[in-house]
Order: sequence, then structure tokens, then C-alpha cells
Amino acid sequence: MTRETPMIRSLLTTATLCALAAPGQAQETLLAPTPDELAFSVENMDRSADPRQDFYRYAAGGWMDRVERPARFPTYGIFTIMNDRLTKQVALAAAEAGKSAGDQPKGSPAQQVGDFYNAFMDVEAIDEAGIDPIRPMLDEIDAISSLSDITPFMASQAATAGPGLFAMFGPGQDPEDSGKFALYAVGQAFGIDRHFLELLRAEPGDSALIPYHDSIRKLMEIAGYTSEDALRIADNSIAIETALYSGFLTPEEFKEPKMRSAKLPFDEAAAQVPEIDIPLYLEMVGFEQPDEFVMFQPRALPRLSEVLRETPLNDLKDYMAYRIVQNYAPFLDTALREPKLDLFEALVGARPDLPRSEQVYDLLKEKMGHPASKVFVDQFYPDGTKEDVLDMVERIKAVFRHRIETSPWLSDPTKAEALSKVDSFYYKVGYPDNWIDYSGVEIGPDPVANMIALGRFEMERTIDNLTRPPEHEEFNGESTLPIAMNAAYTPQINGFEITAAITMAPALSPDMDAPLKFCRIGAVIGHEMTHGFDFSGRQYDATGNLRDWWTPEDTEAFIVEAKKLVEQADTFEVLPGLNINGALGVGENMADVGGITLGYEALKVYLEEHPEENVEIDGMSPAERCFVGWAQFWASKQTDQFLHTIVTNDGHAPDYYRSVAALQHVDAFYEAYGIVEGDPMWLPPEKRARAW
Repeated sequence: MTRETPMIRSLLTTATLCALAAPGQAQETLLAPTPDELAFSVENMDRSADPRQDFYRYAAGGWMDRVERPARFPTYGIFTIMNDRLTKQVALAAAEAGKSAGDQPKGSPAQQVGDFYNAFMDVEAIDEAGIDPIRPMLDEIDAISSLSDITPFMASQAATAGPGLFAMFGPGQDPEDSGKFALYAVGQAFGIDRHFLELLRAEPGDSALIPYHDSIRKLMEIAGYTSEDALRIADNSIAIETALYSGFLTPEEFKEPKMRSAKLPFDEAAAQVPEIDIPLYLEMVGFEQPDEFVMFQPRALPRLSEVLRETPLNDLKDYMAYRIVQNYAPFLDTALREPKLDLFEALVGARPDLPRSEQVYDLLKEKMGHPASKVFVDQFYPDGTKEDVLDMVERIKAVFRHRIETSPWLSDPTKAEALSKVDSFYYKVGYPDNWIDYSGVEIGPDPVANMIALGRFEMERTIDNLTRPPEHEEFNGESTLPIAMNAAYTPQINGFEITAAITMAPALSPDMDAPLKFCRIGAVIGHEMTHGFDFSGRQYDATGNLRDWWTPEDTEAFIVEAKKLVEQADTFEVLPGLNINGALGVGENMADVGGITLGYEALKVYLEEHPEENVEIDGMSPAERCFVGWAQFWASKQTDQFLHTIVTNDGHAPDYYRSVAALQHVDAFYEAYGIVEGDPMWLPPEKRARAW
């Protein structure tokens, strides 16, 4: 996946576990993942199935027959399993820190994580306080008497830990010159989770919005509003959010970098929404007024202006009150959690209710990413993993470079630029060399005060960073924290980070044979490299600048290859009448093809160097173990509601599609299983994407 720069994004805002061991030994406290938890195993295969007819069934049929999706998970596969293990590990690490927080040096990660955890776990004090900790903010909203009063409130929330109301403005790398900062005009954040944002394309009275409407009403009732007031607030909030979201780029549009990178002179941008005093907003937050804005959501400000002009002030105040309650709800009266669970259950068919101690994982990831990650890495990350993965990165990079050098469709000028981009790859594995210093943040017994202090700290860091050229902060994005179950490519740095969390069992373990290592985590590495050359990433050059370095002929040839992936996905029926959106997912699907291709090619080179490992295991050749290992990696079960959500909102196709679709573009896959024309698994050579 690709992501925005950390500063912009900051604005958008089952194993048995035993007692913790000493640092470096904590891995012993986890039982090894079992085949049920998608540790690779022939037990997870169905060898009675014909791989030429149904490779997914052949590779993962045993697991599909044997394992039931736990009711609390809308989707259940290797990343759900790993994230569940990770959540428990972080919770245990935080609890252990909580026990000794008073004995730790003040400002140390252990003290801060421990005190954050202790404050969050003091349910008696939290419930007794109710919503009193945010009462001053709600009183501020009550006192608003004109549209001009909205800007100061927006800015004060942006400067701490509040919701992104109506519009947000903040710095990120200049899309055309990654060596300097630009100020971005960003549309507001919304009260509904980003995975469900496309629901807001509906009209306010549409039945699809009933669960969200109900959740707002219930939330405000629990917060102490009368039933009548809560219903009115829900009505107004839905009307405002659907109106504002109509000015946002569609998911397909957002995949195109040029749609979110155009610049507009400051005065022209400010004139799009005269109801907001943008100079005052910037002054209050601490940003200098720029000459121009990068219009991250180019239609958002004109639509906001219409909404502010046409909506009664009291309706806007209702919405602001909802967003304050919604934003701070995780740290307030514990009953406020129920409406969110109800909404999630209605939308994806599962209720992910976790013990209070495990709820802290998401909050630590959002608010204290580096201190929490430091505590986690010290206790749980296996020694030697980082070095092993870095070796795979180098091997896969070498294969990628060779494939570009020998590409039959790239012209020499484009090929030279592509090679420069590969040679310039930035990459890191596991955790940062230098951790961000949170020691100046006061973490105490009040969860809301902690949240505000952390939000203010992040904004102060952002402002301080503007005093020098952009510097990439290692593993400090929502998707790249060491405790994030992810790997991510960032075009502005022409690089990727593979987190500690994703380089653990069952995705990777020291005892894995080479085919599994290269075709699971190795393919993840290749996936991220390919993102630098996918439909979006190819538009950035070796220095991370948005620049067209392609000849027109090469661009045309690339689009031909990309269209093969679009057509393949478009024809895949996920549910009756529901097909994958190939255009939305073309970047991810191209990265999958690149990932398994590069992983397999790097495996072949490795086995040439280590012939003693080029052996059959469990009756399978290295190539067969590679492809079965990949397919089992994507084995999964989902609710129908979840499938609807992912197809509508997400560029990542359902996992079971990914298990086979990418393999159909790899010639060695056909050779390994004798798949020929006429077999269901056959994809004609002319339909196989061969971009990378």
C-alpha cells in the first residue's frame, strides 16, 4: 500500500500467553502458531483436489474445512491471527509496564506506557467522571454565536487531539520537490471509520445510513442528551457529513496522484471558503501563511462553503458536539463504547469486543506509537529477524534490478530512470535506529488529559520540523509503526518499511525453509518494491518527486499491462452480483504479481547458492512449496457484509482472490503443476501481466 506523509496523515486522524520473560527471551512465552493459525502445513492442504482445477482448494482446503471463523472477526486469515497475537502481546507489555511505572525513570517509554495503561484501566474513575472531562469543550460549542466563532474552535482542536472539523490544513512534502515542505488543504475527517466512508455517498434518508444514524443517536443519549436532542443531533450529523463527503474524491479518483497534488494560490484557496478564516486558523495552530496550497481534496473547500452557508448554525453546533463526544469516547464513560460496537456489527457482521486490557493496543498505536513499540520490541521481537529480512530485501532488490535491466518493453531512457529509482530505494526493517523522544510529555492518571498532552506534543513536533528540510522519521506512520501489522511503500521517500509486527510467526519464523520465507515475507517485500512502479507509484521519480519520467510509448505499454489486471479482477464475482472493482485495486493487484514474481525469482537464485536446500519437503519441490505457501498465506474466511465493504472502499481485493490471481501471471506456476489450456486455472499468456 502507499500512504501519505506522516504529518498530513496525523491530521486525518490465538495463542496462549504466559508470564513475560526478560528482554530477548519473551518469544519463549508464546506457543508456536499451529496450522489452525495458518502456520504453513500440509495439514492445511487438500491433496485430493486437483491444483489444475482449483488451486485455492488444493493449497488451503484442509484449513477451510477445519477452521471456523471466530464470531468476533469479520474476516479471519493470517493477518487477523497475527494481529490478535500482537494485541495480546502489547497488552501484556503495557500491563507489565503499568506494574512498575512508579519505579521507572520519569519520561522513559516504560513509565509513560505504564501510566497511560493504568489511567485507561481505572474504569471506576473513568465511569465516575462520565463526560465531565470534555464538558469545557461542549460549553465552548454552546457559546458559539456566529460562523466566525467556528474557526477558533477548529484550530484549537487541530492543535491538540481533537477531531478534524470541516477542514484541515497542515504540512507535508511538496509533491514536486520532496526536499521542501508544502502546506496542504485537506478535507475534514469524519465520525465514521474510514473503511465505511463510501456509505456517505448515500442520501441522508437512505437505509444504508441507518446503522450509522443509530450509533450517533445512541452515543449522544449515553453522553447525557435527551432522546429528542440525540435524534436531532444524529439527523443533523448525517446531513452534514453526507453533504461534505460529496465534495471528496472517489476512491478511484484518489488513486491518481495528480488528482490530489494540484496547487492553488493561497488567496484563491481561501476564497473558496470565506466562512472559514484560514489565516487565523494557521496562526492559532502555529503555521506560517503559505503562498499556495496543495489541494489534497480539490473539491472539498467549495462544498464546505455551501454547507456552511446553507446549514443553520445550531445544526452545525450539533454536529460539532457529536464529533467531540465521538473523538474522546474511548477515554470517557465505558458505556460509550457500545454504539461503536453496534455499528461495526451492523456493517460487517461481527462484534469485535475486546477485554479492556486489549483495547489499549489501538489507543497506544494511535497516540504513543514509538514508546509502545519500544516496549514491545524489547520484550517480543526475536533476535536476528531484522538481519534475516534485510538479507531478503537485498536479494529481492537485486532480482528486481535485473528484471528491469532485461525488460523487453522498456525503452532505454525509461529503463535508466527505473534503474535509478531501484538503486535509490530507501528501506528499513523492524524498528527505527532512533526512537522519537516522548520524555517531555506528562502522562498521568487522567486519560483525556493524556490524550490532549500527546496531541499537543505531536503538533509542537510538527511545527519544529518545519524549521528544517523534510526528514523521514523511521517507522512513524499509522501504517509503519513497529506495532502496526503492515508493510508500506511511501512514494515521497521512494522507500518502504517492513514492520516488526509483520515479520513474526506465522508469517515468518527462524525455522522456515527457504521457499516459505521467500514466498511469504519475501513476496511482501517484493509487493512493496513493486508499489514504487505500480499505477500510482510509477508517477514519482527516484527522489520522490511527482514527475513524468516515462516516454509516451512506455506509458502506453504499461497501461496495456495494467489493463490485464483490471480485466481479470472485474470478472471475479465475490458474491452474487458483486464483482471486484479492478480499477480501484489495480495497484495492489500489480504489487501482488510483482511480489510473488520477485520472491520466486529470488528463491531460485538463493537455491543456486545453497544447493543443499534445493530438496523436496513433504513431497513438494521448492517451487510447489513456494506457490502453496503463498496461497495458504491468503487463506481466509469473511462475512458477506465485510466483503461488500472491502469491495466498495478498499483497493485490496478479498484475500482468497489474492491467493490465486497473482499466481496466474507467473509462468513457473503453470510449469510446477502442469496447468495447460482448458484447465480452470489457465490464464492465456496474452492476458498475463508482465510489467515487472
